[in-house]
Amino acid sequence: MYNKKRIFYIFNTFIVISILSFTHFTILYFDVVDNIALSILIILIYTLLYSILNRGFIDDIFDINEKLKYKIEKSIHELNTPVATISINSEILQSKLKNSQNLNRLDRIDMACRDILELYKDMEYSIKKEIDNVEIIEFNLEELLYRCLDKFEDLRDNIKIDIDIKPINIKSDKSGFENMITNLISNAIRHNNSITTINIFLKKSILIVQDDGDGISTKDLYRVFDKYFQSDNSVKGFGIGLNMVKEFCDRERLDIKIDSSSDGTTFYINLKNIFVDRIDFE
Repeated sequence: MYNKKRIFYIFNTFIVISILSFTHFTILYFDVVDNIALSILIILIYTLLYSILNRGFIDDIFDINEKLKYKIEKSIHELNTPVATISINSEILQSKLKNSQNLNRLDRIDMACRDILELYKDMEYSIKKEIDNVEIIEFNLEELLYRCLDKFEDLRDNIKIDIDIKPINIKSDKSGFENMITNLISNAIRHNNSITTINIFLKKSILIVQDDGDGISTKDLYRVFDKYFQSDNSVKGFGIGLNMVKEFCDRERLDIKIDSSSDGTTFYINLKNIFVDRIDFE
């Protein structure tokens, strides 16, 4: 693999130097008309040569992507079998066991199974994103938002999360969109001591995620999307959640803005580029 990589870089460097050298030569020794014609001829010859000699490298790249995709799908499929087996047997045992301590243990096993599946889904998505193989599909925004809320059922304590979304379908990277919403909600819950409410609603084409927490200081407001950034008083997390949100929005061409004060923080995400149908909002 190392030798192939070295040959690839050497060959491409040779092609670039050759084209520059021949172009320089034609400028010095030929008139303008001959210069243009000869330059075009040289570029065509080298393009053809480049395509022929690099075909093996390019084919290898696509072949690796296909093999990696197949391996991911195969691993996820094979993982479902043992997890399903554990879940089914756990349900059987729950119907027979009476001891509350053993039932609690079975609940923890079920939770661990779900966590394993979620981890593998995250891994699958991350790899697909790296090889630019993310699936763009149509989905219902309201259904996805409620699905995101299910993840926080045991984490939000007394925090109220309200969703007010009209029926609407959008077309985007569904897993990435769900991760974006999850990170926004998670960030609001983990980094606010006084938060009591999170509101998620749509105003025209703008998806708004609003909380009534402590807010973000002015000096930190311009850095919240930076990778690994954490405010001075924050000791939770790794500082990558909001960076992932910004990365997704940039990739999907979604304009995102943030407004914060002592009354709370609001994120504005413009979804106009991913609406399935043209809709006039009041």
